[in-house]
This record gives sequence, structure tokens and C-alpha cells, in this order.
Amino acid sequence: MSGNIHGISWFPNFPDKFVSWGQEINLYEVRSKDDLSAQKSRLPYIPVNFLSNETRYQYARCVASSYHSDQPIIAVGLADGKIGICNFRDTYDSSWEYTPRQQRMCTCLAWNELDANILAIGHDRHRSDSCITIWDIERGVPKETANFFGLAEAANSLCWDHNHRVLIAGMSQKLIKLFDLRQSNATCQSIQTKTVQGLSVAPNGNYLCSYVDSVIMLWDLRAIERPLRQIQSSRNHMQIAWCPTRTSLLSSLQRDSPYITLYDIRSVDNESSREVYHVKRQISPFPAKYQHSGKFAAVNWLSWHPRDFERALLLADALNILDFRLPASLHTAYSNRSKLPLLMQRPLYAAAAVNSPTDSQQPTTSSCSSNSAASSLNEYSVGSSLSVDYLQRELFEEDLLEETRQRALQDYGIKPEDKRFAELHLSPYLRNVWATLNNVYSEERLAGLKATLGINLGHTSEALMASSRIESQLLQWPDGINNSNKLVSYRSEQRDLALQLCGWSFEHELDRFIDELYANKEFSRAAMICVFHLKVLTACNILSRAADKMRDPSMYRITAIALSSFNADRCSSTWRNQRSSANMQIQDPHLRAIFSFLTMEADNFDAVLREEGVSLADRVAFACKYLSETKLTEYIKQRIQRAIECGDLNGLLLTGESLDGINILQAYMDASFDVQTVALVAINYFRNEHQADNRIQYWISSYLDYLNSWGLWEKRAELDIKIESMRASARSSRTVYLSCNFCGKSVSNALLDEPRQRSTSTSTNRLSSCPSCRKPLPRCSLCLMHMGTIMNTSASESSSTELQGSWQMKPFSKWFSWCQTCRHGGHTEHIVQWFKQNSECPVSSCNCRCFDMDGIKPNALRDIS
Repeated sequence: MSGNIHGISWFPNFPDKFVSWGQEINLYEVRSKDDLSAQKSRLPYIPVNFLSNETRYQYARCVASSYHSDQPIIAVGLADGKIGICNFRDTYDSSWEYTPRQQRMCTCLAWNELDANILAIGHDRHRSDSCITIWDIERGVPKETANFFGLAEAANSLCWDHNHRVLIAGMSQKLIKLFDLRQSNATCQSIQTKTVQGLSVAPNGNYLCSYVDSVIMLWDLRAIERPLRQIQSSRNHMQIAWCPTRTSLLSSLQRDSPYITLYDIRSVDNESSREVYHVKRQISPFPAKYQHSGKFAAVNWLSWHPRDFERALLLADALNILDFRLPASLHTAYSNRSKLPLLMQRPLYAAAAVNSPTDSQQPTTSSCSSNSAASSLNEYSVGSSLSVDYLQRELFEEDLLEETRQRALQDYGIKPEDKRFAELHLSPYLRNVWATLNNVYSEERLAGLKATLGINLGHTSEALMASSRIESQLLQWPDGINNSNKLVSYRSEQRDLALQLCGWSFEHELDRFIDELYANKEFSRAAMICVFHLKVLTACNILSRAADKMRDPSMYRITAIALSSFNADRCSSTWRNQRSSANMQIQDPHLRAIFSFLTMEADNFDAVLREEGVSLADRVAFACKYLSETKLTEYIKQRIQRAIECGDLNGLLLTGESLDGINILQAYMDASFDVQTVALVAINYFRNEHQADNRIQYWISSYLDYLNSWGLWEKRAELDIKIESMRASARSSRTVYLSCNFCGKSVSNALLDEPRQRSTSTSTNRLSSCPSCRKPLPRCSLCLMHMGTIMNTSASESSSTELQGSWQMKPFSKWFSWCQTCRHGGHTEHIVQWFKQNSECPVSSCNCRCFDMDGIKPNALRDIS
């Protein structure tokens, strides 16, 4: 292969072969996975076998692949107007060449799908010759007059109707013509439009797309008098094509763009409406490692595979050919009450795809965050007929959206310090997180232990406040326990405060704290904290009493017996060996921590500090008691990094209100999708400059949107009030206002700044025009009164309205509303009354169906097919 490539195309009936043209015309075959040929591929980014090339025709102007099923055949159009038929064989047939009477450029070619021998040819304009020729290659070169159309015109684009023998042509930069060739006397229908640079018919044969420059027009071939929709883009289009395996998917390549633009065309399911809408998205087809390297600058050509679902060949930078598959289209629609349906587009060629040998070679592209959901989705293949897959509730451990809604109804996170908050049905993890945050939050600030202990604060004022004298004390083991290991504890004002923030009490209040834990049935935790304070006998008593209350007291009873007979010097090595082998059998993490502490070597507390089953607060409190300054700093940093990696909200105990805390929230959000908890934590505990972080603002707005979608207006209002009450920032100035269509100045601000009151008649006259340029304000389409005119008010109402400030006190029914499509509108009260009986715009010359545009329900939407 040498020189630039101008285009590529799959063969409709040979799914593994494609042709490329430019300086040369080459035929390739895509290798299968079973092909172990050692021959090097001639194309760098796609494994292919080179089959043949065509040497008779060079610098082809346009090429079209035929629908023949016996052999791959192409039609080649040259710059001098000659048309050649090629089957990539050495034999030459002169009857397979056609030269027009007047030499001029060939502009387009189109094979008929219903009759594979019929080829439509388009030429440039000549005053004495036709621009469209219909050639039946079995009958030889066309000579009959019935095969020529468009005298003294130019053919810009051609395509065939999929259902009938109708040729659609874009001609002379101003017309689309439909030639019905089903009878001997062809009929012609013309539509005036400039969108004739390219034509493409949808796979179902009902819809036609055409384009010119940056405008795409959608037509209904069953009623083509006027277009269904116009789509405007920011760049000029180079090529449009419907995906043959997704009826509603239209692709577009734009000039000098590295992206594929996809339009999912859909319609409103309404008997009296032909309104359609589209969902646009752009995707980069290049591998991730090349997206920012500048290796591929633009996509020049696209050819959809005729059978494989959403597969295409791409031509990049006129040099490189890539085999590309669209990412799996997974649409979700939650009902707010029960199930979560995952909507996946169904291949149109399901039966053919099942029998296709390429199906087994197609990789699975679906994925889901849930393991069980992933296993379900991975069963989806190209050949399946799946259209809607309802994932039942049991496939997930919990229905997060329903749980989020139920929490919102119970005022979750509105008053976390309230006693009723403990009555909510929360997981133990979230309950512990909120309890920790409430304990750490003080003086209108979420002070993390990192700041409290003065870690990494440098020489700032906070570091000076956090620095104090650290006292070390050699602890004495209780009587009866001979332990030669020296146990040193550390104390300072900051460490005492850190212990308190972790939920531990001071030494003189330890007994009361243990009694509270026992009353809350946290027996093993109470015993653990007693052992950490070297109160081994107290721990034995707690476990003995707890064993009397348990259905299965064996573990507590055995632990109490082991503690009562523990002697470190005699049993440390034996206990250490038994503890390491029994750790897998001891299910209670607090009991494991007890034995790890008693069998430690020297001052190595790693077994306790790494016990993930023990809460982070307890482990950090233990570290504050027994670790030196250097080791404590290192441990705090490690736990913060671990919390960020795992998205553990308990890490907020260490970070407090900081950038690291926001990173922890983000990691938790990425792992759990629980935007409710993240948003409420940010609202309750993050202040000052951190509140302006874009991530926090996005979480809050997303959760507010959830409340709106569920119709929980009161809960939304309560949350808005809480946000405003907890933010001390000044109210920002107004940024949205009514502006005059002529001068652009504010209308509403001028009315609010009126220095004196006017009479009703004067005010009415004034409100009918702009206060700056005196141009008339918009009129109501029904009552024909100007925007701002006081309507339906008696004398008493008028006087009260004067005193209250007129516009800003008017009820919503007197406000103006307008259609976002045709821009016609009026007083809301009048508009509502009109659309109770009508669906079209009240303006007589407008055919817009404004009411159909609004309030579309999900079950009223369908594919355009």
C-alpha cells in the first residue's frame, strides 16, 4: 500500500472483506482469531490478508461496493467521468466500462439493494447531457433514453430507497428529487432544499438524512413535503451514514475533527404529532494511549459493518485504517419505586448474527459495577435478541436508590446530632461514621486529628497551638503478671484531646466509659479497652458476665479463662504461636486485638494497629497512647492515604475539613455511588473555602435533583434552608433578569428601582414598554396585552398591588411563560387554559405543537423505527 487513502467500504454480502481506494484500489480480508498465518499484516492497526488490487483505475473519484453475493464487485468513478466495474480478477470485460457522451467528473455512485445489477451514476453538470444514468450491468452499456435523468443539471449525491425501486438524488445544490422507477415511465418528485451534499436512508427505509455544510436535515420518506427536524453543528460535515444494525443511530464525521458524532434519533409517541428529537454524543474512536499523543488528528471516512453490531471501519489521517466498535450502549431508567431496568439496543440482524462466524470472535464490551450484574451483562453478545433486561432486586445486595429515597423521607442527615437520628435504619458502617463525625465536630469546625496533633503544620500558628510538652510514663503490669517487656505510654494536651475525639475517656472517667459500653452490649470492645489500660482482671469480669447473657458463650468464656491465667514471661512464646494459628478461628476482632496486645514483642504494636475489624477511632486512640511522636505521625499519614485509596469515610476523623477529606468523599462516592451521604456530610461539616470546591457543589446539586425527581419538595426546601443557615456568606447580587429584546437592558431591575409609586393607569401604561428604549414589550398570544400589564384586578386589588410593589408580588398565574421552540407565549393562566383544549400554538400562523414538547413521559418515547 502506498499513497493516501481516500475512502474505505465493507462489502454488504462479504462481512470479512473490504476495499480501500485512493492512489490504488486494494481488496483486503480481515483475519479471524483462528488464522495463525505468519504473514505480516499490510495494515498496521488491523490484522488483514491482502487479496488483490486493481491497477486499471488509479486516483478513483468515488467507489461503491455492490450487493452481489457470488463475488466482491465494485464500481469505480473517475475524474474524467469514466465508470468501471471491477471484480478483482485478471480477466477484462469491455462491456463493464461506461463513458458518458460529454466528458466531466463522476460525483457519486449507488448500487441498488433490491437488484444488485442496477447502478446509479451521478455526473457533474453539462448543458447538453444528463447528470444521472441508470446502468444495468447485465444488459451492457446504457443507451435507452429512459435510463437518463437530469438534463443540464448536476448530481451532488445519490442513494436508493431500501423498500422500493426509487432513486433519491441531490441535484444542483438546491433540489432533492425522487425518481420512481417501478414503471416504465418514471415519475419525479422535487423538494427544494440546499442540503444535498450527502444523502443516507435509514435501515428501515422510512427516513432520509441530507446535509450541507454544518446542517443536517431529517425527512420522512412517507411524507417528504417538509423536514422533520434540522440539526445544527458547530463544524461542517464530511460524511453522514446510518448504522445498519441500529435503526435510530446516525453518524457524522466533521471536518478536521478526531471524534465521531452520533445522533440517536427518537420520536414522540403521539398520534397527531410528527415531532422528533435527538440525543447527541461524541466519542473518540482511537485507543486511549493515542488520544493525547497527536498520532491521529482526524477521522476522514467511516464504513459501518453490515452485520456486526455497531462495528465500523475508520480511516484516520488518510493513512491508517482501524477496526472500531462502539462502547456498549447501556441506558437506565429508574421508576423511583421498584426495579432498575437496563435498556440495551437490540441488533436488527439478530438471526443473521447468530449464524455469522464472526460472532464468536466478538469481545464482550458490557460492564457493571456490581459483580452479579456484570455476570448477567457479560452474557450479552452481538447475536442476542436482548432489548430490555430487568435486573431483579435480589441481584443487588441493596437497592441504593430506593434506600436513598427512604432515608430522605426520614430526614437523614438534616439533624445528625438529634437523638432521633440514632433510630434510623442505617448500616453499622454509616452509623459509626456519623457518630465519629459528631464527636469530632466542635466549635463550628470539623477538626481532624492531623491538625489537632500538629502533624505537617510547619511553623504556623496552628502548629504552635498544637505543640505542647509530651510526657512519657513507664507502665506497671498488674500483680500476678510477670512481664519483662517495658510498656511506655505518652501523654500531652493534644493527645488527651485526640483520645477524647476518638471517643475514649480520661483515666479518671474510664470506669464510667466501660460501664456505658457494657450497657450498650459492646462487651468485647469494653474488654479490649480495659486490657489496653492494663486492667486485665476487669476485662475477665466483663467477659464472664457477658458469657452469661450470650446464647453461645464459649468464646467469651474461653477468653476469660485464658486472661485470668495469663503470665507473660511463662507463656508469651506459647501464646504467640497459638495466637497466630488461632487468629482465623477467632471471629471477634476485639478479642484478636486483646491477644495481639498481650503477646507483642518489645514495642511492636503492628498486629493491633493493622486489625481492620477494630474501628479506626479505637486504633488511632491506641496509637496516641502507646506510639512515639515519629511513629504516630507516620501511622496517621498511612491511615489517611489508606482511607483515600479505599474511600473510607472514617478517615475524616484524621483529615477533618481539608482537601484530603474531600478526596476521601470522592473515593467513597466512586466506590459506592452514595451521593446522598457524601452531599450531606459536606453540607453539615465542610465550611469556608472548601465549600466552594466544584466536587462538593456537584454532589449537593445532584442530591437536590434527586429530591426534585421524587417530588419531595418539602425535604428539598428543608435542605435549602439548612444550607443557607449554615453558610455565612453574603447574598450574591441578582444575575438573572428580564431584558429588553431591542436594547438588551434590564426590565425587571428598572421596575424594582422605581423611586416613587404611580397610579394604576400610569403604571399600566409604563409597564407596556421598555423603561429604557420605550419599545413595546411582548404581548400575550391570547389576551394581546403587554407583558407586565396588571390584569384582572379590581380597584381595591390595584391599590394593594401598588403598595406591595406590583410585579414581584404577582401570583405565578399572571407571569409570562413561552415555548422554547417557537418562542410564542403569554400569561401562564391563559396558556394553561388554551392547552387544555388544544395542542398547537395559539398564534394563528404557527404550527408548533408546544404542548407535545413538554412533559414527555418515559413510556411515551420510542425509537424512530
